[in-house]
Order: sequence, then structure tokens, then C-alpha cells
Amino acid sequence: MMNIRAHRLTRVALWVCTTASAVVFTSVGRAADAGKIELYAIQTVTMTDQEFLTGSKSGKPVTIAGELRLPTYDAPGRVPAIVIVHGSGGIMGNEDHWARELNEMGVAAFILDGFTARGIVNVGVDQSQLGLVTMINDAYRALDVVATHPRIDARRIGILGGSRGGRVALYASLKRFQHMYGTAGKEFAVYLPFYAPCYTRFVDDLDVADRPIRLFHGAADDYVPARMHN
Repeated sequence: MMNIRAHRLTRVALWVCTTASAVVFTSVGRAADAGKIELYAIQTVTMTDQEFLTGSKSGKPVTIAGELRLPTYDAPGRVPAIVIVHGSGGIMGNEDHWARELNEMGVAAFILDGFTARGIVNVGVDQSQLGLVTMINDAYRALDVVATHPRIDARRIGILGGSRGGRVALYASLKRFQHMYGTAGKEFAVYLPFYAPCYTRFVDDLDVADRPIRLFHGAADDYVPARMHN
């Protein structure tokens, strides 16, 4: 867990990212808890890494879930949102923590659960239980769902994830993957990967979305250390 100082620094960094561009996020008002919580079923498919990377459409259909937490304040117009992608341990306290932080900033949070419907609890000791990149497709499907919500500004939906979820948040920015699995006319407004494993090279992986991408790593991280990405 972060100490209080690191937590505040991270929150400030996130605030800078979300206000750095007029098309990304601006927010007014503050709230400690969600004003409303809504649950959604998301139609997606489970793919191996090979299937995903070759553009296969033959993955196994699955219905996963997402939880939307809307901020409490009654702001005029629509609000921005962040899709939160969990890591190898599934949804834990840190996803709830981020959702509360975002709601406090006036930003809606959509917590994506990529494990439960697939019968997975934790992949920390066995990453082979689920392909490393298939949840990128899940993230695009979550974007489709969130973008249709009447209180969400579809132009200001970002993605955030840590570790395995950070990999999703980072590589969802690749235009090749967007063309393969994304919905035309919809894209994330900002990409916020935290301690993401980013040492894998993909075809055309320098051709990324023309949107802010902010990578965060901790100097004390010995599980996914920043030096691995040099």
C-alpha cells in the first residue's frame, strides 16, 4: 500500500493528466462516495494471445461485468469517466480506492471485472490462466458501454490500470489493436498505466493513439521494476 505522501503525489499526477488537455478531463465539485452505482453485463470473447494478435474472431464468447460509479454532485452537462482495469489479483481494494478518488474529483469510474465470469480468481502464480492481451478487447467493449451512458461525455473516457491491468491500459493505445477490435469512432481520451510490464514488442507498436499516454512507475517496485523497460 502507498504511504500518505506517495498517495497524494499519485493523486496530483492523475489530476495533472486529467486536466492537461481540454479534450480529456475538466471537473468541478467534490464528493467522497459514489452518488449512484450501476452494474452492467458486457459481451466479449476470451482469446489466447495468438488469437488476439492475429485478429481471430473465434474466441469463446463470455459475458463479463462492470460496475459504474457516478459522482454525487449535480454538475451541469455530462461528466468524464475512467475505465479501471484490475491486475493479476482481480478486483481488490485498490480499484475501490481509485474509484473513490475519481468520484471525489467529479469523474465517473467504471470498474471492469475480467476474471469472475471466466472462473478465475487470481493469476499471480499462473499467468497462463488468461491471455495477457485479451482484456484489451474487454476494455474496448467497456468503452462501448460507458460511451452510451446519458451522464457520461463519450469524448472524455480514459483508461487506468495497474500491473497486468496497466499492460491493458498501455497497449489499448496501439492503433493496430484499435483497428482490429475497437469500435470505429470511439477511442479512449487518455491512457494511464501504472507499473505496467511494457518490455514486450508488438508489430507497429510505435503507432499509437494521438491521445495522452502517462506511464507511472515506483522506484521501490521490485516486482515490475522500471529498469526492466530500458
